[in-house]
Amino acid sequence: MQARQLDLTPQDLIRRCLADGTVELPSLPKVAHEVMIAAQDPERGALEVARLVERDPLLCARVLRSANSALFGARTEIVSARQAVTRIGMTDVAALAMTAAVHGALLEGGTFGVALGGWWRGSLSSALFAKEIARARRQAVDSAFLCGLLRRVGAAVVLRVLGRAAVEIDARELDRVVNAFETEAGLLICDAWQLSAPVRSVIAYCNDDGEPADHAAQVHTVRLATELAAALAENRPDTAERLQTMPAAIALNLYAEDLQRLVAHGSTIATAVEELS
Repeated sequence: MQARQLDLTPQDLIRRCLADGTVELPSLPKVAHEVMIAAQDPERGALEVARLVERDPLLCARVLRSANSALFGARTEIVSARQAVTRIGMTDVAALAMTAAVHGALLEGGTFGVALGGWWRGSLSSALFAKEIARARRQAVDSAFLCGLLRRVGAAVVLRVLGRAAVEIDARELDRVVNAFETEAGLLICDAWQLSAPVRSVIAYCNDDGEPADHAAQVHTVRLATELAAALAENRPDTAERLQTMPAAIALNLYAEDLQRLVAHGSTIATAVEELS
């Protein structure tokens, strides 16, 4: 039903959908969730991760496409999930499976297809930077990647609702509506997809600069990753000196050389985002 037929503003439409529970939440393939759990369980092993990925042919095809991207520098083509696990590791295969699942669940064409594409590229860039930040700090890279990927998942939900209601809205107003409701919508996705507590904290603070009550390291990691991703998207030169003054970088105790390496990694991440979009 179109928003104009109901005489609702875009804000009122989203507010009503969230209040009465009529938001159509996309489903996540069960196998993607199982892959993430298996990858974090040392008793289950790489072979089981590969078997789970192979159960979903479409998901497997997307994982293989990503595994053969420049991000992993494969010299010869990876042709099976088992080969992917052997070559790039089960943690990265699990991350690729989740990436493919989120892409399939949330991206669609229509009125806001371009906006959704921009959301996806920003989310993927944030995820890849978050992974590198976690690597520099010797923290769990899989958790950091997922937190970065899903930080603004609520924005995609809001865009889908507006698109399916054939809402007419200019770009500036669209940004205001998305920013106003993406956290609430993102927390609904957390419940529907049974996402982890760190992901929930990152989503809860996606538009809040305050000090997080829980999972502060993950929240600060994604905040810094988001800043790096924004600089990359806007093609503006970033410097370790500027980043060093950010509260997130201070909280993470990153040195100038760490930040410089992150900035230098931008071109690799930009290439990966294009290949995975």
